[in-house]
Amino acid sequence: MKLRQLTVGPVRTNCYIAYDDAARAGFVVDPGDDADAILREIDALSLKIGHIFLTHGHFDHILALAALKEATGARVYIHAADAPMLENPALSMLSAFMDSRFYTPVRADVLLHEGDVISAAGTALTVLHTPGHTPGSVCFDTGSCLFTGDTLFASSCGRTDFPGGDFRQMRASLRRLASLPGDRSCSPGHERGFSLDYARAHNPMLRTLPARDDSCG
Repeated sequence: MKLRQLTVGPVRTNCYIAYDDAARAGFVVDPGDDADAILREIDALSLKIGHIFLTHGHFDHILALAALKEATGARVYIHAADAPMLENPALSMLSAFMDSRFYTPVRADVLLHEGDVISAAGTALTVLHTPGHTPGSVCFDTGSCLFTGDTLFASSCGRTDFPGGDFRQMRASLRRLASLPGDRSCSPGHERGFSLDYARAHNPMLRTLPARDDSCG
């Protein structure tokens, strides 16, 4: 799997284009904005995009979704708990940050659940349900690359003070990621990429996790 990263939109969201070079097939993770730029990159790589994966439903990860789906015919994948955000701008726009008129509602094609495995562009992605930032936040794990969305960053984690956020769930999700076997290259929703081993060693949100926290459920 090869990977291109584009930083898009008003809050500098990372959008990823992953692809199989030989098959010229690819998928997109979190088309946050700037649909024209994403489509230009897809065209430059001569890719057929069959899947659009969403780590969660906040506006800054989906503003280019409608245009990308229309242009490519790709199917849209999101966790069932966040799917209503795609069709209801009041849920996805976080109105203090973005006018809902900038978003075109989209219906998800596939509702994801914990443990689902999807084959896309020659890569198997396993769905890890990691609520905390939103009820339906997920990470996509290929075994060597982990798309962490707004759950895990190099030195922090996603906010839990937005509607649907839950700090206790976030702690449980972070504990789960920290306990994954082996290392991963992590591709987050914002900021720079990092390795999972780096986060284990340097991210204070992982380093301060207790071995067990019964309050996290």
